[in-house]
Amino acid sequence: MKKNSIILFLGLTFVGAAKSQFRTEGFEDLALDSGRVINGSKGEKAFNFTKLSTGYSLKMPIQYDTSWGGYWSGGWAISKQIDGSLGASDFMKHLYCAKTGFGSEKNSAGKYVGKAFAVGMNGAYFIQNSTSNEGLYQIDVTNSTYAYNSMKNGDNFAKKFGGATGNDADSFVLNIKFFVDTLYVKSKRIVLADFRFADNSKDYILDTWQRVNLPTYFPEGFVDSISFELESSDNGQFGMNTPGFFCVDGVSYGHWLGVKKMNTLQAKVFPNPAVDRIEIQTQSKASKLEVMDMTGRIIEIQSGDSRSTPLNINKYSKGAYQVRVTTAVGQETATFVKQ
Repeated sequence: MKKNSIILFLGLTFVGAAKSQFRTEGFEDLALDSGRVINGSKGEKAFNFTKLSTGYSLKMPIQYDTSWGGYWSGGWAISKQIDGSLGASDFMKHLYCAKTGFGSEKNSAGKYVGKAFAVGMNGAYFIQNSTSNEGLYQIDVTNSTYAYNSMKNGDNFAKKFGGATGNDADSFVLNIKFFVDTLYVKSKRIVLADFRFADNSKDYILDTWQRVNLPTYFPEGFVDSISFELESSDNGQFGMNTPGFFCVDGVSYGHWLGVKKMNTLQAKVFPNPAVDRIEIQTQSKASKLEVMDMTGRIIEIQSGDSRSTPLNINKYSKGAYQVRVTTAVGQETATFVKQ
């Protein structure tokens, strides 16, 4: 995928409404026997989610190498292998297992009970195509049992995180990258293990499912692909020593209501990115200013009577936001990033 730097402010082409309809799909309805795995060994090239409409598709590519007897070589594997047991790092036993033991679905007591999930290899990616405003919204992520036990205990290739004293500043991070028309737009980092704390009692290796919000669209357009790249503090001559695997479940995707193309004017935001305050400059006097997060939810509304409107963003969470300004001659829009 070709990389490109993020565009920090643009006039938006798409305007999102606050209401939306989403559907969460794990892999529970998959016609696969317990303990079995879809990894390409039977000719599967991808796992495709059920379409919400004829205007949306989501594909998870699967790579399988037929040499040396055949092996899963990249992308995704869909697994019903349930084993989150501690112990030695065991490739044969735990490659297709989640450390939680189960998928991210919970019962009434709050315990994980899901029977299926996806295992991703370093570099795995999603491809989505939408002509009707559908898109990914959320996923759940956690460590694979294989990677978890390697970081917990070490193995023949990888070190025990924290080292012999527990003081080594180790980390294992999932870097999720978003692309529009194959061009890189933005990324999101999920820490799967962190031993960088001064207080070793705070060190951890993720052993629960973590909910991750995903942006569906940017000013550049709708996200058409998402890549998943792992980074470890433990590296050797041939790259990362930590096993390059993670797990995904609880895929939420759906239809954004009220999203439509509009002819809008461009507003400007300074500084961008920003930490505490921004100034929105418009071509005409502003009468109303609305700030939306990337799900289209309106989080702030204020009135105005000037072409320059200050906005305090100190309490905003880090991430990208959209601003929509109503003026006497129409709407002016922009996006900004809170650091």
